[in-house]
Amino acid sequence: MTVDEREKDDVFDAVANLRTRDVSRRRADRLRNRCHALLQTKPEEHVTLGAMSDALLRRVIGPVLGGAWCLAYLVEIIRRAAAIHGP
Repeated sequence: MTVDEREKDDVFDAVANLRTRDVSRRRADRLRNRCHALLQTKPEEHVTLGAMSDALLRRVIGPVLGGAWCLAYLVEIIRRAAAIHGP
C-alpha cells in the first residue's frame, strides 16, 4: 500500500459526507457589526462599590486567608513531628 492509497474507513466516510453549515451573509454581517461595536466602546471609568469589594476579596483577602491556612498547617506538621521524635 502506498501513501496515496487509503483503506476504507467508516469514520472518514462519515466525515466526508457531512454537509457544510454556515450562517447567511446577512447574519455574519450583523454579528461582525455587533462585535466591532462592542470592541470600540470605552469601558466605564468609575468603579462600583460591589466590583471594588469583589476585587479586594479576590486579590487580598483570599490569598491572605489561604496563606494563613498554609502557615497553620505547617506549624501543626512541625508540632506533630516534634512530638513524635521528641525534643
